[in-house]
Amino acid sequence: MWRSRIQFTTILALSISITGFSVQLQAQRCGKERWSVKTGTDADATNVNLGSPQNTTIAQLIALTPPSPIPASTRFGPTEDTVFVVSATLTDYKMEGGQHGDSDYHLVLQDDQGNTMVAEIPSPDCVADGSPFAAQIASARAEFDAQLTATSSFQNANVPVQVTGVGFFDFPHGQRGAAPNVIELHPVLDIVFNPSAAGGGSDFTLSLTPSPINLTQGGSSSATITTTMMGGGGNPSITASGAPAGISSHITPTGAGKSTLSLTASSTAPTGSFPLTITGTAGGKSHSQAVQLSVSPFSQTPGTQQWEYQVISASSEKDVVDQANKLGAQEWELVGVVKVQGSPTWRAFFKRLKNNF
Repeated sequence: MWRSRIQFTTILALSISITGFSVQLQAQRCGKERWSVKTGTDADATNVNLGSPQNTTIAQLIALTPPSPIPASTRFGPTEDTVFVVSATLTDYKMEGGQHGDSDYHLVLQDDQGNTMVAEIPSPDCVADGSPFAAQIASARAEFDAQLTATSSFQNANVPVQVTGVGFFDFPHGQRGAAPNVIELHPVLDIVFNPSAAGGGSDFTLSLTPSPINLTQGGSSSATITTTMMGGGGNPSITASGAPAGISSHITPTGAGKSTLSLTASSTAPTGSFPLTITGTAGGKSHSQAVQLSVSPFSQTPGTQQWEYQVISASSEKDVVDQANKLGAQEWELVGVVKVQGSPTWRAFFKRLKNNF
Protein backbone atom coordinates (compact mmCIF):
# COMPACT_ATOMS: atom_id res chain seq x y z
CA MET A 1 0.00 0.00 0.00
CA TRP A 2 1.35 3.43 -0.95
CA ARG A 3 1.02 6.06 1.74
CA SER A 4 2.21 9.64 1.71
CA ARG A 5 2.56 11.90 4.73
CA ILE A 6 2.27 15.48 3.43
CA GLN A 7 1.78 18.71 5.37
CA PHE A 8 0.37 21.73 3.54
CA THR A 9 -1.06 25.04 4.68
CA THR A 10 -3.16 25.27 1.52
CA ILE A 11 -5.39 22.80 -0.26
CA LEU A 12 -3.70 20.95 -3.12
CA ALA A 13 -5.67 18.78 -5.52
CA LEU A 14 -3.78 16.08 -7.36
CA SER A 15 -5.24 14.38 -10.40
CA ILE A 16 -3.99 10.88 -11.11
CA SER A 17 -5.03 8.93 -14.18
CA ILE A 18 -5.06 5.16 -13.66
CA THR A 19 -6.09 2.97 -16.63
CA GLY A 20 -8.44 5.61 -17.89
CA PHE A 21 -9.93 6.60 -14.53
CA SER A 22 -9.33 10.02 -12.97
CA VAL A 23 -8.84 10.09 -9.19
CA GLN A 24 -8.87 13.33 -7.18
CA LEU A 25 -6.72 13.39 -4.03
CA GLN A 26 -6.83 16.23 -1.52
CA ALA A 27 -3.69 16.80 0.54
CA GLN A 28 -3.73 17.29 4.31
CA ARG A 29 -4.30 20.91 5.32
CA CYS A 30 -2.72 22.04 8.59
CA GLY A 31 -2.96 25.23 10.63
CA LYS A 32 -0.99 28.46 10.99
CA GLU A 33 -1.94 30.53 14.06
CA ARG A 34 0.14 29.42 17.08
CA TRP A 35 0.46 26.06 15.33
CA SER A 36 3.77 25.16 16.98
CA VAL A 37 2.19 25.71 20.42
CA LYS A 38 -0.93 23.77 19.46
CA THR A 39 1.08 20.72 18.41
CA GLY A 40 4.10 20.85 20.74
CA THR A 41 6.81 21.84 18.28
CA ASP A 42 7.54 25.15 20.02
CA ALA A 43 10.72 25.71 22.02
CA ASP A 44 8.73 25.69 25.30
CA ALA A 45 6.97 22.35 24.74
CA THR A 46 9.35 20.58 27.13
CA ASN A 47 8.05 22.83 29.93
CA VAL A 48 4.65 21.11 29.78
CA ASN A 49 4.33 18.85 32.82
CA LEU A 50 2.95 15.70 31.19
CA GLY A 51 3.57 13.71 34.37
CA SER A 52 1.12 15.62 36.60
CA PRO A 53 -2.35 16.07 35.04
CA GLN A 54 -4.49 18.49 37.06
CA ASN A 55 -8.17 17.71 37.68
CA THR A 56 -10.25 20.82 37.08
CA THR A 57 -13.63 22.05 35.84
CA ILE A 58 -14.83 24.18 32.96
CA ALA A 59 -15.94 26.83 35.46
CA GLN A 60 -12.42 27.05 36.90
CA LEU A 61 -10.76 27.23 33.49
CA ILE A 62 -13.00 29.93 32.04
CA ALA A 63 -12.28 32.08 35.12
CA LEU A 64 -8.55 32.27 34.28
CA THR A 65 -7.15 35.55 32.98
CA PRO A 66 -5.90 35.24 29.39
CA PRO A 67 -2.65 36.83 28.19
CA SER A 68 -2.79 40.25 26.55
CA PRO A 69 -1.54 40.15 23.92
CA ILE A 70 -1.54 36.43 23.16
CA PRO A 71 2.04 35.41 22.23
CA ALA A 72 2.46 34.16 18.67
CA SER A 73 4.87 31.28 19.22
CA THR A 74 5.62 31.01 22.96
CA ARG A 75 3.62 29.66 25.89
CA PHE A 76 1.75 31.62 28.54
CA GLY A 77 2.65 29.90 31.81
CA PRO A 78 1.57 28.30 33.96
CA THR A 79 -1.72 27.59 32.14
CA GLU A 80 -0.15 26.58 28.83
CA ASP A 81 2.47 24.47 30.64
CA THR A 82 -0.23 22.41 32.39
CA VAL A 83 -2.14 19.27 31.45
CA PHE A 84 -5.76 19.47 32.64
CA VAL A 85 -8.40 16.76 33.08
CA VAL A 86 -12.02 17.86 32.61
CA SER A 87 -15.22 15.85 32.95
CA ALA A 88 -18.07 17.30 30.88
CA THR A 89 -20.63 16.58 28.19
CA LEU A 90 -19.50 16.50 24.57
CA THR A 91 -22.37 18.36 22.89
CA ASP A 92 -21.12 19.05 19.33
CA TYR A 93 -18.17 18.06 17.18
CA LYS A 94 -16.81 18.37 13.66
CA MET A 95 -13.64 18.09 11.60
CA GLU A 96 -12.34 21.54 10.66
CA GLY A 97 -12.00 21.18 6.92
CA GLY A 98 -12.60 23.45 3.98
CA GLN A 99 -10.57 26.41 2.76
CA HIS A 100 -9.92 27.79 6.26
CA GLY A 101 -9.83 24.55 8.28
CA ASP A 102 -6.78 22.96 9.89
CA SER A 103 -7.99 19.31 10.04
CA ASP A 104 -8.50 19.45 13.84
CA TYR A 105 -11.45 17.74 15.50
CA HIS A 106 -13.35 20.64 17.13
CA LEU A 107 -15.15 19.46 20.30
CA VAL A 108 -17.61 21.55 22.31
CA LEU A 109 -17.62 20.67 26.01
CA GLN A 110 -20.38 21.77 28.42
CA ASP A 111 -20.77 21.47 32.20
CA ASP A 112 -23.95 21.16 34.31
CA GLN A 113 -24.21 24.97 34.61
CA GLY A 114 -24.20 25.49 30.85
CA ASN A 115 -20.60 26.75 30.67
CA THR A 116 -18.84 25.73 27.47
CA MET A 117 -15.31 25.54 26.15
CA VAL A 118 -13.54 24.05 23.14
CA ALA A 119 -11.17 21.08 22.98
CA GLU A 120 -9.24 20.22 19.81
CA ILE A 121 -7.61 17.01 18.57
CA PRO A 122 -5.11 17.79 15.78
CA SER A 123 -4.61 15.45 12.86
CA PRO A 124 -1.57 13.22 13.60
CA ASP A 125 -0.37 13.99 10.05
CA CYS A 126 -0.03 17.64 11.07
CA VAL A 127 2.08 16.90 14.16
CA ALA A 128 5.84 16.64 13.73
CA ASP A 129 7.52 13.49 15.03
CA GLY A 130 9.62 15.56 17.45
CA SER A 131 6.57 16.74 19.40
CA PRO A 132 6.38 15.28 22.93
CA PHE A 133 2.61 15.12 22.40
CA ALA A 134 2.68 13.17 19.10
CA ALA A 135 1.94 9.68 20.44
CA GLN A 136 -0.85 10.85 22.76
CA ILE A 137 -2.49 12.99 20.06
CA ALA A 138 -2.55 9.98 17.72
CA SER A 139 -4.01 7.83 20.50
CA ALA A 140 -6.71 10.42 21.33
CA ARG A 141 -7.65 10.72 17.66
CA ALA A 142 -7.98 6.92 17.44
CA GLU A 143 -10.07 6.83 20.63
CA PHE A 144 -12.43 9.41 19.16
CA ASP A 145 -12.66 7.64 15.79
CA ALA A 146 -13.58 4.40 17.56
CA GLN A 147 -16.73 6.12 18.95
CA LEU A 148 -17.77 8.83 16.47
CA THR A 149 -17.20 9.88 12.86
CA ALA A 150 -16.31 13.54 12.43
CA THR A 151 -17.27 15.32 9.21
CA SER A 152 -16.93 18.92 8.06
CA SER A 153 -20.37 19.74 9.57
CA PHE A 154 -21.24 19.93 13.25
CA GLN A 155 -22.98 16.88 14.68
CA ASN A 156 -24.63 16.39 18.07
CA ALA A 157 -23.29 13.84 20.55
CA ASN A 158 -24.51 14.73 24.08
CA VAL A 159 -22.32 12.06 25.66
CA PRO A 160 -20.33 12.25 28.93
CA VAL A 161 -16.58 12.42 28.38
CA GLN A 162 -13.39 12.86 30.35
CA VAL A 163 -10.92 14.92 28.34
CA THR A 164 -7.21 15.33 29.09
CA GLY A 165 -5.39 18.11 27.27
CA VAL A 166 -2.91 20.95 27.43
CA GLY A 167 -4.17 24.40 28.40
CA PHE A 168 -4.21 26.84 25.48
CA PHE A 169 -5.52 30.38 24.82
CA ASP A 170 -6.82 30.87 21.29
CA PHE A 171 -7.61 34.01 19.31
CA PRO A 172 -11.37 34.68 19.19
CA HIS A 173 -12.84 34.12 15.74
CA GLY A 174 -16.43 33.09 16.38
CA GLN A 175 -15.70 29.48 17.39
CA ARG A 176 -18.77 27.48 18.37
CA GLY A 177 -18.68 26.81 22.12
CA ALA A 178 -15.76 29.17 22.80
CA ALA A 179 -15.19 30.11 26.44
CA PRO A 180 -15.36 33.81 27.40
CA ASN A 181 -11.56 33.85 27.79
CA VAL A 182 -11.19 31.56 24.73
CA ILE A 183 -9.31 28.93 26.73
CA GLU A 184 -9.16 25.49 25.16
CA LEU A 185 -7.69 22.05 25.76
CA HIS A 186 -5.39 22.00 22.74
CA PRO A 187 -4.12 19.48 21.98
CA VAL A 188 -6.30 16.77 23.49
CA LEU A 189 -4.06 13.95 24.76
CA ASP A 190 -6.76 11.50 25.89
CA ILE A 191 -10.53 11.17 25.72
CA VAL A 192 -12.68 8.68 27.62
CA PHE A 193 -16.32 8.22 26.58
CA ASN A 194 -18.91 7.43 29.30
CA PRO A 195 -16.23 7.46 32.03
CA SER A 196 -18.64 6.36 34.79
CA ALA A 197 -20.09 3.41 32.85
CA ALA A 198 -17.76 0.94 34.60
CA GLY A 199 -15.74 0.62 37.76
CA GLY A 200 -18.31 2.28 40.02
CA GLY A 201 -17.57 5.71 38.56
CA SER A 202 -13.81 5.48 39.10
CA ASP A 203 -11.26 6.15 36.38
CA PHE A 204 -7.66 7.21 36.05
CA THR A 205 -5.21 9.01 33.81
CA LEU A 206 -1.82 7.67 32.76
CA SER A 207 1.25 9.51 31.50
CA LEU A 208 4.95 8.82 31.02
CA THR A 209 8.01 11.07 30.93
CA PRO A 210 10.34 11.48 29.19
CA SER A 211 9.02 10.73 25.74
CA PRO A 212 10.72 9.50 23.61
CA ILE A 213 13.00 7.24 25.67
CA ASN A 214 16.61 7.04 24.49
CA LEU A 215 18.67 3.92 25.08
CA THR A 216 22.16 2.79 23.99
CA GLN A 217 23.31 -0.77 23.30
CA GLY A 218 24.76 -2.15 26.52
CA GLY A 219 23.21 0.66 28.55
CA SER A 220 20.09 1.39 30.57
CA SER A 221 17.51 4.13 30.90
CA SER A 222 14.44 4.93 32.95
CA ALA A 223 11.18 6.85 32.80
CA THR A 224 8.54 7.91 35.31
CA ILE A 225 4.98 6.62 34.98
CA THR A 226 2.31 8.74 36.66
CA THR A 227 -1.29 7.67 37.29
CA THR A 228 -4.03 9.82 38.80
CA MET A 229 -7.15 8.12 40.17
CA MET A 230 -10.55 9.82 39.94
CA GLY A 231 -13.62 8.62 41.76
CA GLY A 232 -11.82 6.30 44.16
CA GLY A 233 -10.13 2.96 43.66
CA GLY A 234 -6.60 1.64 44.11
CA ASN A 235 -3.52 2.24 42.03
CA PRO A 236 -3.64 0.74 38.51
CA SER A 237 -1.45 -2.22 37.66
CA ILE A 238 1.10 -1.20 35.01
CA THR A 239 2.63 -3.28 32.22
CA ALA A 240 5.01 -2.53 29.37
CA SER A 241 4.91 -4.26 25.98
CA GLY A 242 6.54 -3.92 22.57
CA ALA A 243 10.22 -3.94 23.57
CA PRO A 244 12.29 -5.89 21.02
CA ALA A 245 14.45 -8.90 21.88
CA GLY A 246 17.58 -7.88 23.75
CA ILE A 247 15.84 -5.17 25.76
CA SER A 248 14.41 -5.99 29.18
CA SER A 249 11.93 -3.85 31.09
CA HIS A 250 11.00 -3.68 34.76
CA ILE A 251 8.37 -1.54 36.48
CA THR A 252 8.91 -0.57 40.14
CA PRO A 253 6.20 1.26 42.16
CA THR A 254 7.81 4.19 43.99
CA GLY A 255 4.82 5.81 45.66
CA ALA A 256 1.17 6.74 45.31
CA GLY A 257 0.50 7.12 41.60
CA LYS A 258 4.20 6.81 40.70
CA SER A 259 6.23 4.00 39.14
CA THR A 260 9.62 3.79 37.47
CA LEU A 261 10.08 2.01 34.15
CA SER A 262 13.65 0.68 33.90
CA LEU A 263 14.98 -0.48 30.52
CA THR A 264 18.23 -2.35 29.92
CA ALA A 265 19.68 -3.14 26.49
CA SER A 266 22.14 -5.93 25.75
CA SER A 267 25.24 -5.16 23.70
CA THR A 268 23.60 -6.88 20.71
CA ALA A 269 20.14 -5.29 21.04
CA PRO A 270 18.68 -4.09 17.71
CA THR A 271 19.06 -0.39 16.97
CA GLY A 272 16.38 1.96 15.65
CA SER A 273 12.98 3.21 16.82
CA PHE A 274 10.44 0.86 18.36
CA PRO A 275 6.87 1.49 19.63
CA LEU A 276 6.65 0.78 23.35
CA THR A 277 3.21 0.65 24.96
CA ILE A 278 2.59 1.38 28.65
CA THR A 279 -0.78 0.07 29.85
CA GLY A 280 -2.55 0.68 33.15
CA THR A 281 -5.53 -1.38 34.35
CA ALA A 282 -7.85 -0.65 37.28
CA GLY A 283 -11.53 -1.06 38.07
CA GLY A 284 -12.27 -2.79 34.80
CA LYS A 285 -10.76 0.06 32.79
CA SER A 286 -7.58 0.22 30.80
CA HIS A 287 -5.57 3.14 29.40
CA SER A 288 -2.42 3.02 27.33
CA GLN A 289 0.25 5.43 26.21
CA ALA A 290 2.45 4.72 23.21
CA VAL A 291 6.02 5.99 23.48
CA GLN A 292 8.91 5.83 21.05
CA LEU A 293 11.90 3.83 22.23
CA SER A 294 15.04 4.94 20.38
CA VAL A 295 18.00 2.52 20.59
CA SER A 296 21.36 3.83 19.34
CA PRO A 297 24.51 1.79 18.64
CA PHE A 298 27.30 1.63 21.18
CA SER A 299 30.01 3.96 19.87
CA GLN A 300 32.65 3.81 22.60
CA THR A 301 36.02 2.20 21.87
CA PRO A 302 36.06 -1.29 23.47
CA GLY A 303 37.55 -1.21 26.95
CA THR A 304 37.09 2.54 27.48
CA GLN A 305 33.54 2.52 28.90
CA GLN A 306 33.55 2.92 32.67
CA TRP A 307 30.58 3.26 34.97
CA GLU A 308 30.32 4.97 38.31
CA TYR A 309 27.68 4.02 40.83
CA GLN A 310 25.80 5.74 43.62
CA VAL A 311 23.47 4.53 46.36
CA ILE A 312 21.07 6.91 48.04
CA SER A 313 19.02 6.52 51.21
CA ALA A 314 15.52 7.94 51.38
CA SER A 315 13.05 8.33 54.21
CA SER A 316 9.92 7.97 52.06
CA GLU A 317 8.69 7.01 48.60
CA LYS A 318 8.33 10.70 47.72
CA ASP A 319 11.92 11.28 48.81
CA VAL A 320 13.03 8.54 46.38
CA VAL A 321 11.19 10.22 43.51
CA ASP A 322 12.51 13.69 44.38
CA GLN A 323 16.13 12.53 44.57
CA ALA A 324 15.77 10.45 41.37
CA ASN A 325 14.52 13.49 39.48
CA LYS A 326 17.49 15.57 40.66
CA LEU A 327 20.03 12.88 39.78
CA GLY A 328 18.38 12.29 36.41
CA ALA A 329 19.31 15.84 35.42
CA GLN A 330 22.95 14.83 35.96
CA GLU A 331 22.59 11.76 33.67
CA TRP A 332 22.34 9.29 36.57
CA GLU A 333 20.22 6.28 35.59
CA LEU A 334 18.03 4.51 38.13
CA VAL A 335 18.99 0.81 38.39
CA GLY A 336 16.71 -0.33 41.20
CA VAL A 337 14.86 0.53 44.40
CA VAL A 338 14.55 -1.63 47.53
CA LYS A 339 12.75 -1.23 50.83
CA VAL A 340 14.79 -2.15 53.90
CA GLN A 341 14.17 -2.44 57.61
CA GLY A 342 15.09 0.41 59.88
CA SER A 343 15.52 4.06 59.02
CA PRO A 344 15.99 5.38 56.33
CA THR A 345 13.53 2.93 54.81
CA TRP A 346 14.47 3.08 51.12
CA ARG A 347 17.66 2.47 49.09
CA ALA A 348 17.97 3.44 45.43
CA PHE A 349 20.83 2.51 43.11
CA PHE A 350 22.08 4.69 40.22
CA LYS A 351 24.82 4.55 37.59
CA ARG A 352 26.25 6.75 34.82
CA LEU A 353 29.20 6.73 32.44
CA LYS A 354 32.33 8.19 34.01
CA ASN A 355 33.74 9.60 30.78
CA ASN A 356 30.62 11.73 30.24
CA PHE A 357 31.76 14.05 33.03
